[in-house]
Amino acid sequence: MNNKILKLSLLGLILTLTAISGVSALQIDDPQYNPSVIKPGDDADIWIKFTNDEGNDRIVKNLIVELEDGYPIEIKQTNPTKGIYTISNLNKGESDLAHFKINIDKNAQTNDFKIKVKYTYDIYDDVDDKYPTHESREREYYLPVKGEADFELTSEDVQLIPASNMEYPIIIKNVGTGIAKDIDVLVGSSAYINPVGGVKYNVKVLEPFGSTEVVLNLHADSKTTEGSYIVPVTLVWTDEDGTKHNETIEFGVIVEGDVNLGISNVITEPNEIKPGTNYIKLSVDITNNGHGEAKNINLNLKTSEPFSDSGSNVNFKNVGILNSGDTKTAIFYVDLNKHADAQTYDIPLEITYLDAYNKEHVENENVTVLVKTKPELEILNNDFTIYAGRQTEILVTLKNVGTEKAEKVKITAIKNSAQPFDYEEKTDDIGTLEILENGTGRLVIDTEASAAIKDYLINLEVRSVGDHELGDEDVYVSQKTLKVHVQKPAGSYLLPILVVVVVLAGGVYYLKVYRPKKKSKSEDN
Repeated sequence: MNNKILKLSLLGLILTLTAISGVSALQIDDPQYNPSVIKPGDDADIWIKFTNDEGNDRIVKNLIVELEDGYPIEIKQTNPTKGIYTISNLNKGESDLAHFKINIDKNAQTNDFKIKVKYTYDIYDDVDDKYPTHESREREYYLPVKGEADFELTSEDVQLIPASNMEYPIIIKNVGTGIAKDIDVLVGSSAYINPVGGVKYNVKVLEPFGSTEVVLNLHADSKTTEGSYIVPVTLVWTDEDGTKHNETIEFGVIVEGDVNLGISNVITEPNEIKPGTNYIKLSVDITNNGHGEAKNINLNLKTSEPFSDSGSNVNFKNVGILNSGDTKTAIFYVDLNKHADAQTYDIPLEITYLDAYNKEHVENENVTVLVKTKPELEILNNDFTIYAGRQTEILVTLKNVGTEKAEKVKITAIKNSAQPFDYEEKTDDIGTLEILENGTGRLVIDTEASAAIKDYLINLEVRSVGDHELGDEDVYVSQKTLKVHVQKPAGSYLLPILVVVVVLAGGVYYLKVYRPKKKSKSEDN
């Protein structure tokens, strides 16, 4: 009895082990890939080998293999159903390949991406087995994807200037999907652009989509014109597997000729500017000392006291275009207040222009004008009374309110034939007047007896010479006006009064003496 039980137990154990062995003995090999190194953006083939290793004569049928997709893997195989491959029959020892076509997302970074394979099948003990065993399994594998570093070079609105060394920052960005290590940046030369100092820069590492700034030191030749120029930049780096790579990028740099506008050669007419001068002509040269073109150049001379514009819009000029080294002349007109101090004045000149990229710029310069000293004579007393039929002496007082000494000061009355005046003495020399000093000149006026009793204006010429000690030999002439009141002399009223008195007395006498006598005679009759 015990032997029988032992035999049955052994038989059950053998059948169980056989069943377990049979369930797990459908062999699935690791996937094979093509290409062997899969990169982001690649289309790839995957083959998975299945072998019937069930033992005895068992048959595997209806083997359905399903490949699940998920980022970054997209399944392309769709016959008959996307992501499913069917093997109808595998006899003992037979093998077949489940084939799938996939695509790797172009932005996938270096990584081993999990793929899940599910498979189901039926096991038949033999060809006559009507009750097969249905099995379902799944396996996980890792698909290696190797990203590659790729680089992009940009700059941030930086321009080189001809004949100068400049720091030129560039941005190096890894736009690829692989990590780049130990990156050497080697800067080459072109016809007009050359590196200065170091030509090699190093970046330790750049992750995918990472970026860093490298500041180059570049020199633009003095003959470089405005525009874009190519500078070769070679990048040498090591990838994640230790493989060396290199790439040469033709990097464009912008050369913008600097515009340097300056004014010079200021010429004035008259050469010597004195207080009170009007319509002064200022000729100003404007030069582009830079390397770039300046367009639509507008000049605005902004006058203020003691200067003023001689007319409307006379001090706003457009001189057009100035290329490198060009010069044009602009002419302005100003008036100068007569009370201006003798000194050097800076008149602001605003310059606006457009560069080669139509960007507006504003610069401010000064037009320097020297105002020299000048005597300025004013009349202190300008109200006189003269008498018809008489000769009158008037004393005219002048004051030097100018900025330098006045020499040989002289006054002269200007005769007007329409006025009832003649001049016994119409000129008088006052001499020298220091600054703020007064002096008096004498005029003698003969007034006609028939002159109308009213106010008259007499023109007076004031003449002087500048301070010879200052080298001023100019003659300064101005005209002033004297206001005179013509009155009758005091004695001229006596005779008319006597005549009136006599007439009145005669009338009274007539009324008192003559009229009564005539009345008496009429009464006697």
